[in-house]
Amino acid sequence: MLSRVAKKFRKTSLTVLASYFVLFPAADYLAQRIHPAGMELWLLAGVPLLPLLIVFVLMGYYLRDEKDEYKRDLMVRCLLWGTGAGVLANLFFGYMRIFGWKGQIFPFTEFFVFMLAMLAAKFSYRAADRVPKDE
Repeated sequence: MLSRVAKKFRKTSLTVLASYFVLFPAADYLAQRIHPAGMELWLLAGVPLLPLLIVFVLMGYYLRDEKDEYKRDLMVRCLLWGTGAGVLANLFFGYMRIFGWKGQIFPFTEFFVFMLAMLAAKFSYRAADRVPKDE
């Protein structure tokens, strides 16, 4: 059962994330057309980050406003697992490059690792915290 705060967070964050799927292709198109360099490149690369930054801020508001300690704790634990997995993936590929690997990883690999680790943590905590039907 979703609380009022969780419903608001889900609705708002999904709306903001939808804007990502507009901003990223637009920034990619512009980058292919105008071949920016210097500050223009930095600014253009920052455009798709704005929706993700807003979602992080919304997550902070959710954690502040959620009254159910269990739900808040579960969100923090899932974020921790996701962040740890994303950082480890980034470090692993960094070490691969340091040690001479010339390959390239799939774009957004660290983000996908982050999301998969968060989902795995959520489902494993949900399975571990099951309440028997007779209680």
